[in-house]
Amino acid sequence: MKKIIVFLTVNKYYKMSNHELELEAAKYKIGEYVENVGITRISRRRIIEQLLAKDLANNSRFATFISILALLISIISIIISVM
Repeated sequence: MKKIIVFLTVNKYYKMSNHELELEAAKYKIGEYVENVGITRISRRRIIEQLLAKDLANNSRFATFISILALLISIISIIISVM
């Protein structure tokens, strides 16, 4: 159940380490998150903003979850009405 909640929420990005965020950004081909101000470092804020924008643009997993929930409720109500 915890994995489903993590999958459906965006708080997971804030809990990730810098390395995990870089891997996630590379997975979705998100670039331009390196800051060159004297030293080279990644910008957590920029990666997280781009990942959140990606998640908001792709709300299909929420639609899938709602559809499965509606299907389960329908099946349960049919079983109850037959009894």
